[in-house]
Amino acid sequence: MTNGMRSPLMATLIPLLVFISSCQADADFLGDIVKPFISASEIYDSNIFRVKDRSDPILGGDKQLYDFITTVTVGTKIHYSISQAELNLLFKEDFFIYEHYTRENKDQTDVNGNLSLTFFDKVKMNIYGEYQTVPEDRVDYRSSARNDSTMSMYGASLGYETPTGIGFEAAYRRMGIDYSLAQFNTNLFSVDTFTGTMSYKLSEEARLYAAYQRDDTNYNVDTLINSTPVDNSNVADSFRIGLDKTVSPKTAISCYIGYLDRRHNQASARDYSGVIGRLAATYAITGKLGLQLSGERQIYEETYADRIYSITSSFGIGLAYEITDRIKAIFFNKLKWKDYRDIPGSNVGTRSDFLDQMDIGLEWSPLNRLTVGLGYRYLTRSSNEEVSNFDDHSVMAKVGYKF
Repeated sequence: MTNGMRSPLMATLIPLLVFISSCQADADFLGDIVKPFISASEIYDSNIFRVKDRSDPILGGDKQLYDFITTVTVGTKIHYSISQAELNLLFKEDFFIYEHYTRENKDQTDVNGNLSLTFFDKVKMNIYGEYQTVPEDRVDYRSSARNDSTMSMYGASLGYETPTGIGFEAAYRRMGIDYSLAQFNTNLFSVDTFTGTMSYKLSEEARLYAAYQRDDTNYNVDTLINSTPVDNSNVADSFRIGLDKTVSPKTAISCYIGYLDRRHNQASARDYSGVIGRLAATYAITGKLGLQLSGERQIYEETYADRIYSITSSFGIGLAYEITDRIKAIFFNKLKWKDYRDIPGSNVGTRSDFLDQMDIGLEWSPLNRLTVGLGYRYLTRSSNEEVSNFDDHSVMAKVGYKF
């Protein structure tokens, strides 16, 4: 795709969105039930393959690291409620068009929804599902070919709260992952998740809870360990104790601490356990300035043959400032430490990654339902596995309209 093709596309879409926004009266009939939306953006990405430098073989001999990407998003939200039932649906399609690396042109789909039902004012049921196809981010894998992942998920929950504020909830969810590249067949899996939660409402603004979760993970293909096929399927049990508290409309805290234990059916050398936890807080410094803090420690299963799991710790800080009623600015910085644990005796090199992601954005709403945005992102990873190091800068201009 050449510059001559990219510019007319944006030049056509932006006036179209502005024209649509001037027809608000014609869109009012959609009301609260059907809410279509459309947006277009132009992105400059300095390192689309997330590689250390232009000599990386992933580039396939091409020396260009950067590219311009035109993104068009179309979709609709559907919200319908009657009596004590509420239905929410989302249909969204994103189209990515690259100027130089046209082989990277792609689209992604997201369809999800949930149906909430309330019985006798205290018994609540939620039925939900999602289907999503997404090109894998090259932060997570290395290949010159694009790898598309398909995720399908469905589940349901049933909860009851007594007049004294004690609540009970049981939930079930099934999720499956598929990849387009055959080389990732050993990573295909499905997981059945069973969750039980007991909570107590300390006040109208505070809730204390304890939860138990069981994940039954089944892999489609055996993993080769020392040239021997081994079933990597496993079961994980986790326990969490948490608190959700709202201090004011713009100040709240949510946190939990827990313990995870994962056991494998055959590959017992890959068993692991450890402490997990999460903290998220928002604080209204002033009426126009808000602060967001987050911290997390999680243990993730790894599908590398020689690496069992990774301990991921992160810290984030963000600021949101309302310059005027129609102009908002945001800043967010997230730091992540990822330490890998290997199978004893595998003799692979130690790997530990540090990722830093900073986002700066400005959003302007010149007219009702119309938004114009400008953003900058800096992303870097440093690792003692040298080939995994990279730096990336991206700049985005975006215009969108919600009916």
